[in-house]
Amino acid sequence: MTLHDILKLEQTQSEAQIQHTCVAWFRQTFPSHAKLLIPFANGGFRTGASAAMRKYEGVIAGAPDLEFFHKKGGYGALCIEMKRPKVRGQHSSGKQSEAQKEMQAALEGAGYKYVTCHGLQEFIEELCLYAHIDYAPYLDDVCENYETYRKAKL
Repeated sequence: MTLHDILKLEQTQSEAQIQHTCVAWFRQTFPSHAKLLIPFANGGFRTGASAAMRKYEGVIAGAPDLEFFHKKGGYGALCIEMKRPKVRGQHSSGKQSEAQKEMQAALEGAGYKYVTCHGLQEFIEELCLYAHIDYAPYLDDVCENYETYRKAKL
């Protein structure tokens, strides 16, 4: 499978499916850091009772999808907002909401690195850039093992 094949497949997937593959790749690739990448169950559709409970618990609109709790390059952590890859002819996919933009500004102002990733390739590149490691070998790995990561149980 090529990176182009993965991108085409991701264009048909939900943001949750893409995030699942990213988290599975990370946990299998960096097992010693697996517990440091934490997904926040902040978004998505919720029923009335579930939404009310999340609000009661303190959910904040615009929180990033993932946070990598690892200090690097003067940043306290890496905050990651996942988006579906842009699809030619569609204008709505892959854009941050106003609440997400406000949260990005607040987190960056507090000393955190914040990135928006449109798919697995951008996720790998941004994570490796943050950690100051070469991402090329990891892109090769994901091309060879994409289905393993996509179907992994978390």
